Amino acid sequence: MATETTTSSTPSDTSVSVCRPCCSEKTLAYLVMRVLLGLMLLLAGAEKFKSSDSPYFYSFKNWHDDVDAKSGEVIKAGRWLPIVKVIFESGGLNNPEVFQFGTFLDTKKADGSIQKGGERISNFVSHLFRIYGQGLPYAMMIAGAMILFGFLNRIGLFLGGGIWMSLAAGQMILPDNATVFMLSQYTLMVVVALALVKYNRFAITRF
Repeated sequence: MATETTTSSTPSDTSVSVCRPCCSEKTLAYLVMRVLLGLMLLLAGAEKFKSSDSPYFYSFKNWHDDVDAKSGEVIKAGRWLPIVKVIFESGGLNNPEVFQFGTFLDTKKADGSIQKGGERISNFVSHLFRIYGQGLPYAMMIAGAMILFGFLNRIGLFLGGGIWMSLAAGQMILPDNATVFMLSQYTLMVVVALALVKYNRFAITRF
């Protein structure tokens, strides 16, 4: 009489995670790229505060305008103005004729004259350029420090990539193709770092 035999099979435990070495080649590759990208942004932002003439020194006043405390007039323009002004003017953004979107933006002055809406738009764009130009080095240093020390890596890399891409867009207006190509390479390096961010091990935060 044949007896029926049953074999019990032990199910494989799928909950056991694979241990990844902390010093694998991909982990070290991301670390090297992270340090490089962080230093590039951090030092590029700090360089904006360096004086343009010898003897060189670093000060926040070098980037910003020197304004008279009483009258509020600009005595000496900061380093931000020549950089932003070239793109602002070469792109035609200072030309009111480019920004004529209709009479609904026109305003009537006290003397009875009409101020065209395009002038208001160009003034608004100039304020945006001023805010961007004066805040650029601070954003670069913040993003660079976040990437370098591994604090909120994904946010720091995304911010750094946005900064390089915005600078490339400004050079496209001039146009300066050599600089655009260089800044595009910086942006692509950030893209590669974002793709490898899962291999981040030596950092303050894992995110």
